[in-house]
Amino acid sequence: MSKNDDLPDAARALLATERTGVLSTISVHRSGYPYGSVTPYALSRHGQPIILISTLAAHTKNLLADPRASLFIGDRAAADDPQAGGRVSLLGVASRVPESESRDARARYLARQPQARGYFQTHDFQLWEFSVEELRLIAGFGRIAWLDGATIRRLPEKGPLAGAAAEICAHMNDDHGDALQTFCRAADQDASGARMVGVDGLGFDVETAGDRLRFDFPAEVTTPDQVRAAIIALLKEARARLG
Repeated sequence: MSKNDDLPDAARALLATERTGVLSTISVHRSGYPYGSVTPYALSRHGQPIILISTLAAHTKNLLADPRASLFIGDRAAADDPQAGGRVSLLGVASRVPESESRDARARYLARQPQARGYFQTHDFQLWEFSVEELRLIAGFGRIAWLDGATIRRLPEKGPLAGAAAEICAHMNDDHGDALQTFCRAADQDASGARMVGVDGLGFDVETAGDRLRFDFPAEVTTPDQVRAAIIALLKEARARLG
C-alpha cells in the first residue's frame, strides 16, 4: 500500500474532527470574485457538510445566484503552524436541506454546534448541505492529492455498524433507558420518551416526545464494543455535568 492510499480516510477523519471552515462563494456584489466567511458546519448522515446560514447573509445570496462553492477546513491543533497541519479544500454545490432530511440534519448540526439552538427559533436561518464533487487534501509532506467527492461520502446502510445498529438500539432502549434520559437532561433537553433510534460510527440518535437529538462520539468507532466504550465514556461526562 502506498503512503497515499489512506488519504480518503484522512479526509473523512479531518471533516469529522473539525467544526469550523471558511466558506467561499461567488459574489453577486462584485461579480466573479470569491467571497469568504467563517462558517461552522456539521456532517450529514452521508458525510457531507451541513451549514446553517441566514437568508440575510451575503453568502446565502451568493449561493442562490450560483450554488458552486468551496469549503476550506484546517486542523485547529496546528493553529501555531498551520502549514504543518492537515487541511482540505472541498469543491461542490450547496442546496437547501430537503424537508425529509431536516429533522436529522438539525439534530446533527446541534450536536456539533449547540450554541446555535436559538437560531432555529427564527425564520431567517436555513440548513444547507454541501455536495462535494472534488477535494484537494494536504495531509502531510508528500501526501497531497485531488480526490473525487465520492471518496468521503458515507453510506449508512453499508457502514461497519449497519448490521449491528438495530440490536444496539434495542439493547439501549430495553436495558438502558435511564442512560438515554441522562444524556438528554445533560443537554438541557426534555428526556420524556427518550429512545435511541439510530447509531453510526460518529454518534447516536435519540428521539424524545418533542425532539430528535444527536450525540457525537469523541472519535469514530467501527465495532459494537467500541460503541459500548464510547457510550460509557459519554455517560460519565453527562453524569458529571448533572452533578
